[in-house]
Amino acid sequence: MPLKAITANRLREGDVVYLTESGLWSNWLNQACASEDETVQQDLLQRAEADVAARKIVAPYLIDLIEVDGILQPLSTRENIRAAGPTVRADYRNVPLVA
Repeated sequence: MPLKAITANRLREGDVVYLTESGLWSNWLNQACASEDETVQQDLLQRAEADVAARKIVAPYLIDLIEVDGILQPLSTRENIRAAGPTVRADYRNVPLVA
């Protein structure tokens, strides 16, 4: 099995988050609990589903990773973009719309 971790979005803010070994959600991919074991991956997904029920996160799923020099990196372009953070310029965020 390839190396995988769980990602989701925090329900309140919409931030991209990753499930950690301790069962908490981190904004940082390198803090994610990553495993090559399919049983562990499914257990992590079940833990994430409990947080969906608790309305902490939405839409958890497994992502494929590689580890390069101790740093986790997503394999897909989509997950690279999500891991890098918002693609909207910071000066455009939270700007009131003008009628």
